[in-house]
Amino acid sequence: MVTEGMADIALCLVITKTLLAAWALLSAAEWFANLHLFRSDGLLTWNILRLRPRLLIPVSVRHRVHAESAVIAVLACRIAAALLLLIPYPNPADLPCSLLILLSCFYMSRRTWFGGDGSDQMGMVIAAGVAIISAGLALDDMNLAASGVFAISGQAVLAYFVAGAAKVVSPAWRGGNALPGVMKTRTYGHFLAASFAAERPAFCKFVCWLTIGTEMLFPLVLLAPPGVAVASLCCFALFHFSNAYFMGLNAFVWPFLATYPAVMLANSAARDWMGWI
Repeated sequence: MVTEGMADIALCLVITKTLLAAWALLSAAEWFANLHLFRSDGLLTWNILRLRPRLLIPVSVRHRVHAESAVIAVLACRIAAALLLLIPYPNPADLPCSLLILLSCFYMSRRTWFGGDGSDQMGMVIAAGVAIISAGLALDDMNLAASGVFAISGQAVLAYFVAGAAKVVSPAWRGGNALPGVMKTRTYGHFLAASFAAERPAFCKFVCWLTIGTEMLFPLVLLAPPGVAVASLCCFALFHFSNAYFMGLNAFVWPFLATYPAVMLANSAARDWMGWI
């Protein structure tokens, strides 16, 4: 029974780490495309960010740690780690490479000094989860490996539910104005989608409430029959791919998809615990 469980977790690891690698490569490529932000005249220049309070790094090395060359080195390490994660399982590089990606996330979060987006935060969770699962499999410790699975699946449930809860308290989302509003923006907008939405307020309200409802109901995936759970996750995957197309959130897709194998294992564990077939 333990062997079967470990085999399922190993399969979960293979899929999850592959999607983590895809996110790490894409996110690094996006940062490389925006390296101008870290130069002396860029928005994230160290000349300005060094003025912020409570810096933990000693003054003598701050300029080196936060220089553009350091950013390039960290992103290069992220790319190398992501490529090594693509080596087929069993792969002794899984644990150190996932930890390296996690550390690169911490560095970029600290270096940029803003919250990032959901893909950055979920990428950190996936990297930590992959590290825990890898350690559990390496040590043949079922409980440790399972804790990594539950950490990833639990964060997925929280992320979706909180996203829906945040929308339901917003008048713009409840009234259906959020969809056309976002589509009109320069950063996340889409001309054709904005034109379509502007002429169909009822449709926009329906889509907004559909998004709110499905996100808040996401925790039920843990209790749904396997077929229903898979179909639900496929619908959420289509949702993320549509966001990538219309809003340009390309990196958003992969870390959220990476949670789905763990969600399905958590579904199986929850149904077994409750005695459901």
